[in-house]
Amino acid sequence: MSSRSVATSANKSRIYQPSDMDHLSDIIATYFESIRTHHRNSIQAGGIASAPTTGSSQLTGTGNTTWNVDVSALLATVAGVQAEIAVAVDHSIHAGSFLTGLADGSSCIAALVLKNVSGTISMVSVKATPAVTGSQVAPTDPEIEAVVLAGNDWIKIAECTLNRTADTTVTETQNNLLRPVLGVNVDLSMGDF
Repeated sequence: MSSRSVATSANKSRIYQPSDMDHLSDIIATYFESIRTHHRNSIQAGGIASAPTTGSSQLTGTGNTTWNVDVSALLATVAGVQAEIAVAVDHSIHAGSFLTGLADGSSCIAALVLKNVSGTISMVSVKATPAVTGSQVAPTDPEIEAVVLAGNDWIKIAECTLNRTADTTVTETQNNLLRPVLGVNVDLSMGDF
């Protein structure tokens, strides 16, 4: 068996055997699986959701709700298929009818997702059920899968929230912190043997 000297975190040298690494094999496997998964499902650039060019609106009572969001151009990979998606100005989350349940003092969260259907990547939005502002929840994975259709891969770009603050007044926010990122909580320092 060969042996090597390695500097430990205490800056001391120690002779170790390759078998000393056996206990780290699961940690190292987890790390590399995370990298593999990230390269199959990630956003490499762009895809930032922001306030729409044409503001969202609500007609009086149960009139039409118009909910838009702008999304910057992006480069993404979904299920190993890479795509460039053009800028989406006024991407429609909801239009043409009343957003059922969006009464005064209520809010709704929508997830913006990229889906891969037979190698074609496209952006869709999935709305949750509106609820009293402060108690609204984002769409669940099963709700998203119902829209992208079972068996199709998808990744989340952002979550957008529409708040109805008065009869004909809405405000909106975007959360861009939910996209897949490369990150593994694995200690690869290997400690002191």
